[in-house]
Amino acid sequence: MAARIPLIVEVFQHVDFKGKNSFIVEPIPRTHRIGLNDQISSLRVYRGPNFSNPNHKVILYEHPNFRGRKVAFGPGFYPNIHDSAYNFADRTSSINFGTMPIPVGPEWGTVPVIVECFENTEYRGKHITILRDIANLRDPQGGTWFEDRVSSLRITKGPNFPPHPMEIVFYEHPEYEGAKLAVSMNPSEFKKEIPNLHVLPQSFGDSISAIKIEGWASSDEFSNVAYFDEFIGNQMNSEWRWEDPNGGGSWSEQQGYLEMKVEPGQDLWHGSPPGRGGNMDAPRLLMRASGDFAIETRIKVSPQLREHGGLIVWKGPWRFIRLEKTSGPHAFRGDVRFERHVQRVFQLVGRGDGLRNVREIYLRIERRGTRFSGFASDDGINWKSCGDTHVGMGDPVNVGLHALCPGNIPATLTRFDYFRLLKRKSEMERYLGRRYTRTQRMSDEDRRRQRRDQRSRAMRELI
Repeated sequence: MAARIPLIVEVFQHVDFKGKNSFIVEPIPRTHRIGLNDQISSLRVYRGPNFSNPNHKVILYEHPNFRGRKVAFGPGFYPNIHDSAYNFADRTSSINFGTMPIPVGPEWGTVPVIVECFENTEYRGKHITILRDIANLRDPQGGTWFEDRVSSLRITKGPNFPPHPMEIVFYEHPEYEGAKLAVSMNPSEFKKEIPNLHVLPQSFGDSISAIKIEGWASSDEFSNVAYFDEFIGNQMNSEWRWEDPNGGGSWSEQQGYLEMKVEPGQDLWHGSPPGRGGNMDAPRLLMRASGDFAIETRIKVSPQLREHGGLIVWKGPWRFIRLEKTSGPHAFRGDVRFERHVQRVFQLVGRGDGLRNVREIYLRIERRGTRFSGFASDDGINWKSCGDTHVGMGDPVNVGLHALCPGNIPATLTRFDYFRLLKRKSEMERYLGRRYTRTQRMSDEDRRRQRRDQRSRAMRELI
């Protein structure tokens, strides 16, 4: 039976969600077990997959074993519990859950598995809980502070485990590099345990620096198409806006795909350190969107891996995220990468592993409030997570497609088969207004045009 998770709590050592951090999904009688005894200064509380009682709260206690003064928090973000309203910073010695009247707050989403990493063998010592991909265990902002310290593992089936097998992959180096240890889990299994990583043939004790959860699908809550473009015709649809700051890129709308060609040096980053060597010259095709949504595209992949581009959510040069297939000649070697760029700071959120040499790649970004989730697939059915990140972007935002050619690699050529924007069914009429009710009935001419387009696409697939 899958674990029940009404609330998910992310606690941080410092204010503004910085420093050491850990996820909490069950009572913690002593916070020194998570390396944060009397050190919690901020937290995020989410409605979990099993949230059923609107009065659920997380309760922080001053002393171990749920004793002493306490303070309760409902779903929401709390950047500073030093604040006089709480006056509870650096006091938390135990954490529990209870019910009290609260407003409904942010939702976490799906939890396929729960991964517990322990500092010592036999599940002893400090431990951390992992619910999403972690690109770098040494970087507090990338997830945790546990690089090269894991000696035993416990993996438990989550409430949203898919109906097919999954893999949890542990990597030797940050950003999913180096040797890897893959642990498979089937729908019929409840728990997998490795009490001593040091005795495995790979000798993975004290060697884990990144973790990836593979094989779970994106949510199907965004099921209604609000906008769909297959790039058939000779004119750009009115919803789009083409941005090419220095005119080095070019695009052409072909019969059934959009082609973007980009010259060397056109990029979308601020350099390292910020302000040195970066630029915002890469071309992008953008439209406005508001509220929660999913965006999706498909890219044909050439044997030469000339493609370097994908999806983008763009608030401006200082706040955007990218999910892209990279070029083979680049140092990324054709990987799928999910990146965030906020206040001139770049962060790799995650990668789509095993998708370098495929014939086509599907990319998808889902937005729920401030949380953005990236997914990639080679068939549009079985999706791999590329990670989650929180970025505050007020409405409206710009969504669309981008292509780039970083560094001195040869010019890139990226072909997008389609772009679509999806919404929840309950939000469609509010989002599209009267257009939604009108578009529910297809005219005879639209139906004939759809059949022509389908025949045209089928012929291109044969070629």
